[in-house]
Amino acid sequence: MVNFKKLVAILCSATMVIGASVTAFAADPPTPSSQPGTGNIVAYSIDTVTVPTTLKVSFNPQGWTIYKDANDTTGTTAQIVSLNYAVSSMATMNRKFTVSFEASGTPGSTGDPVVFVDSADKVAPKTDDNPDGAEFGELKLYLATAGGQALVTESRDGTAFAVADGVANITTDLLADVTLTPATGGNQVFVAGEDKAESEIAFKLGKAEYQLKADAHPSFDTTQEAFKTMVEPKTLGEIVGFTFTGAMNTNADWTKANLSAIAITPTYEFDDADGTEEAVTGGGQNQIKAVGAVTVLTGSYDSANTRYQIELPEGVTISNVSEVTNIAVNGATITDIATNGNGAVVRVNRSTVSAALGTDWPTTNELVFTFTIGSTNYKSTMSKN
Repeated sequence: MVNFKKLVAILCSATMVIGASVTAFAADPPTPSSQPGTGNIVAYSIDTVTVPTTLKVSFNPQGWTIYKDANDTTGTTAQIVSLNYAVSSMATMNRKFTVSFEASGTPGSTGDPVVFVDSADKVAPKTDDNPDGAEFGELKLYLATAGGQALVTESRDGTAFAVADGVANITTDLLADVTLTPATGGNQVFVAGEDKAESEIAFKLGKAEYQLKADAHPSFDTTQEAFKTMVEPKTLGEIVGFTFTGAMNTNADWTKANLSAIAITPTYEFDDADGTEEAVTGGGQNQIKAVGAVTVLTGSYDSANTRYQIELPEGVTISNVSEVTNIAVNGATITDIATNGNGAVVRVNRSTVSAALGTDWPTTNELVFTFTIGSTNYKSTMSKN
């Protein structure tokens, strides 16, 4: 017991001494230096995204065997023959990109109109079971952009995308011809407009990883500009793919089309991915909903009341027709619409359509209704009846 008391006394004494020292230090701080320290930010950022610079598509309504190049010994009889394309990100942040396509044509032989439709059923023969199908001679074309079912890992010539010795082997030429299986859903249809058709598809791209080079020694004096030379790629960012798909009316003479060739021009836009992106159900790998993307709706003609009816998606209703904005038919503005009792259908009288189209009405085979509700764009295509 005596030893224990002595130990406690010594500990308490030590505590008192330490406490006294801390109190004295707080009351009498040293004079601060007149030269404050500086902290350099050692960080690396890059936004590099590589895209294909060429697109190759052939329209093959009669189903001839088309070969993609001299090494293609199999060929394809698809009506829309397209190479597969990819976009690669080596950015240090997750990125999202949107690619918008514009299809426009050069003059054809006789001027018979090519009509872009929103489903393969509408290029199949018109029957009682398929009333919106194509009649004999109608140059109906279904064209869409499809995302890849999985991330892209190689070009069609077998070159595996990789990082070797700190260098990524990504080139625009390799990305213009990749191995890809199209997704079965999420196709983005080319929507017909005045003298052109447009499609838009979007994806999210995961970031690349970087590492210090073997001889790099960043220090307190390293600037961000100097640090850029000290890092190299470690792993690739994600590579996503897309292709073109579709169908054409086989019961038509396409040599009479008002388009002898169709040029597809891409426009790419990139931004940081902030986590609010919404995936496309059933779409390609990493495919997200594009701002301004068009949702295709079912439409029909009500012959008893001589009006066109467009069914809104499940869960979407309008309480007032003023909620429907920018409504047009074949690009002509419509000012008079109605809805049904529960706000789930948009109705347009035939007389309203006729007034909007004017002299174009007699030669118009397909009616393309477009409009916006909230921030979502909609489209519905049907025959003029």
